[in-house]
Amino acid sequence: MNNNVTKRFVECFRELKRNGDVKSSRQFCLSLNYTPQSWSKIQKGERAVTIELIRKATIIYNINPTYLFTGVGKKFINNEENVVAIAVDDNNNEKILHVPVTAKAGYNEQFNDTVYLEDLESYSLPLKYFNSGTFRSFEVEGDSMEPVLHQGEIIVCSYVDKNLWEYNVKSGYVYVVVTDRDVFVKRVQNRLKEEKILELESDNPDYPPIVLDAEEIREMWIVKLKISSFAHSKINLRQEMDNKYSSLNDIIRNQSDLISRLNKTVEKLLQKQRIL
Repeated sequence: MNNNVTKRFVECFRELKRNGDVKSSRQFCLSLNYTPQSWSKIQKGERAVTIELIRKATIIYNINPTYLFTGVGKKFINNEENVVAIAVDDNNNEKILHVPVTAKAGYNEQFNDTVYLEDLESYSLPLKYFNSGTFRSFEVEGDSMEPVLHQGEIIVCSYVDKNLWEYNVKSGYVYVVVTDRDVFVKRVQNRLKEEKILELESDNPDYPPIVLDAEEIREMWIVKLKISSFAHSKINLRQEMDNKYSSLNDIIRNQSDLISRLNKTVEKLLQKQRIL
């Protein structure tokens, strides 16, 4: 086991002791079914912490495994803040919950309500990436993220643990951000660590940015996959409309040039008439 992991594990124990969550090394060892002699060697740096010891400590004392292995985030997980409801199949495999536009209005208020979530459609995808982790899909509404995302498209998103928001939320990436008042699909600028705010940007320049305080945010999901309808034509309808619009502009421009030339010709003829 990495020496830094062992050091962080010992730091977590010392903080538990300072906070009064454990009274002594002996009590800590008894709760984890671990020998005091081996624990003493770990504290002295003579032995590395084991995966099994980490597993038990994360369950009993809510030690954050992400902090242990990466040094990122808080030492301890607040269970009330980080529980995310899921759906599973008959084999206990986690499924993807889908949030259509019709359910979006209630999602921001009931995103962790198991009764509400049971009414949502759930499914699986035949891709290895989606075999582990917690995923949710949302239906895109409106045109604020055009041309990247369009009305009616479906985005499949991976859950972002709250303890990792400050460090793992990537500026310039597209996320689903859930607050008490709305569910946003936006490109984000992460300023949580420095200013405790998250800036949401639309790809459509007609929409102004939105600034959220950290305490307003309830959930974050990073977009991993887009599902859209398929057009059998060689060019899709949107491209066809763009082409027609471009052609119309060309026609108007050519007609304007023709009118301008005709006006000049008429003016020359009038000048000749005046001279005669």
